[in-house]
Amino acid sequence: MTHSFGNIPQSFQLGIETLLTGDVKLASPPEIYLKINEILDDPAKTPRDAEQVIQYDPGLSARLLRLVNSAFYGFPGQITSISRAITILGIRELRDLVLATVVMERFGHLPNTLMTMREFWRLSVRLALLAKVMQKHVAQSGRMESVFLCGLLHEIGRLVIYAKIPELARAAMLLSEQQSVEETDAERAVYGFDHYQLAAELARRWNLPPVIVTTLYCHGHPEDAESFDLETALVSLACRLSLDEVRTPQQLEAVLPGLRKFMEPLRLDSGRLPRIVAEADENFETVFRAFFQG
Repeated sequence: MTHSFGNIPQSFQLGIETLLTGDVKLASPPEIYLKINEILDDPAKTPRDAEQVIQYDPGLSARLLRLVNSAFYGFPGQITSISRAITILGIRELRDLVLATVVMERFGHLPNTLMTMREFWRLSVRLALLAKVMQKHVAQSGRMESVFLCGLLHEIGRLVIYAKIPELARAAMLLSEQQSVEETDAERAVYGFDHYQLAAELARRWNLPPVIVTTLYCHGHPEDAESFDLETALVSLACRLSLDEVRTPQQLEAVLPGLRKFMEPLRLDSGRLPRIVAEADENFETVFRAFFQG
């Protein structure tokens, strides 16, 4: 079954509408992201134009430079300007990093009693790193777009639900635990949609790249994606590894049967997973500090 993202099914549209309406933070994307997109779409613009926009936010500039200079990218020399970073990485990669950092800032203060912000972002950064490292081990990696960003934003709907309907979120958690059902199935049973569907609608309203909308809306079901099926399989796989806190070969062996449906379209050999997990975890603290220091 394929999906049309411009026409969210009525069965859960009203519930999502209620959660996303009336909150300024959720109503529109960050202005700086829109400005970077305008530069990206204008062939007359240069990296210097993007740098001028980003420099209006000193905190964002510092965070971007910390990340670009981290061991995760591994550039041989120190990068001291945003324009130089854009020249090396490309403006699309910088756009993804801008979106990642400003979304972190915007969602970082949504109050909830179910998960601390530190716990949430540690989960999300690890998910993003697993996706990014995994991409290097996939034969069709050249086809893929923005997997780090997709991974980083993949659980954002969880924060909205925890902040807006915490009692229902607790009920869904309890149902999942007591009946040993998938969390998403429990969510749909309790409030009619899951946190990935909610995040997909938020991403659609913000006019985020289609790959983000697809990986969210088709979470766990890459076969349903009309496009970006590889990204959906990869992010779903990284998500399972991150949510289950899989770190050792023994843990990998235990969850492997549930991972095969995502590995098959990627043509990813299970023997590569220990190396992927190890590399992601090796880079984790560096990347996490790059986002959150200062």
